[in-house]
Amino acid sequence: EDAIDGITHHNLQIARQEWQSIQSETNNLSRRLCEKLRLVMEPLVATKLRGDYRTGKRVNMKRIIGYIASGYRKDKIWLRRTKPAKRDYRVLIAVDNSESMQKGHAGDVALRALATMANGMSQLEIGQLGIASFGEEMKLLHPFHIPFTSESGVNIVSNFTFDSKRTRTALCVESSIAALEKADIAASSMQLVFMISDGRIERDSRSKLRHLIRQMAEKNILMVMIIVEGEDKPSKKNESILNMKEVTFVNGKPQIKQFIEDYPFPYYLVVSDLAALPEILGDALRQWWEMLAEINS
Repeated sequence: EDAIDGITHHNLQIARQEWQSIQSETNNLSRRLCEKLRLVMEPLVATKLRGDYRTGKRVNMKRIIGYIASGYRKDKIWLRRTKPAKRDYRVLIAVDNSESMQKGHAGDVALRALATMANGMSQLEIGQLGIASFGEEMKLLHPFHIPFTSESGVNIVSNFTFDSKRTRTALCVESSIAALEKADIAASSMQLVFMISDGRIERDSRSKLRHLIRQMAEKNILMVMIIVEGEDKPSKKNESILNMKEVTFVNGKPQIKQFIEDYPFPYYLVVSDLAALPEILGDALRQWWEMLAEINS
């Protein structure tokens, strides 16, 4: 069989069916997210010409007759671009492709969350959208300069196998910074990275993650961890990341504490019900941006 990027025609057909199924399940969520983000992700670039100015970009033809009739005194006949009308965000969505995502079908939930976000942001025309997978390493599956379409979704889904042996979260964060910098042909006003994962990170990478996230904040990049919980209801509550405990040693003495207590991502969401994602994400982004505005002012 012919293979496209190492994927056989048969596998591509399976991926197409899977993406169509995911899209039909998440269409309503995407629309809701689009409307939520419309209020939060404000236009950043002025594109429309408007106003009455003495100097500007283009003559307002409606003002010409009045200008001549006034003996050239009413000279506010020019238009300028003053009000932002276009969104200019650069967004990277990175999805965990490691083995742990198979537990409780967290991988399936992650792909539905990805579809909700990618389609919702595309409908809003947020700017540039890149999509990646991560585990042992990060792989950019959809580059920033290409518009996201249904065919993009098929290609992305075909790359997820959820069989990576490790989740090297710090390496993924580092690769995210590099991917955004590489795409920076024309600087975007605001950059965001969304990592979709089960949130289990290697303990020894926490201090490095904190350093990287501080670095991102300095570069005006908002880093958000979206933790998806699996769908196996009976065991779900006990296995939720919010209920996980871990043992640490302080001065040689063991201490038990909540796993999430020392979490290196300051901005994270725990999504146990995908239907709530548009509202949770929209409200969280609004609050985080308000906090960031206060910090930077």
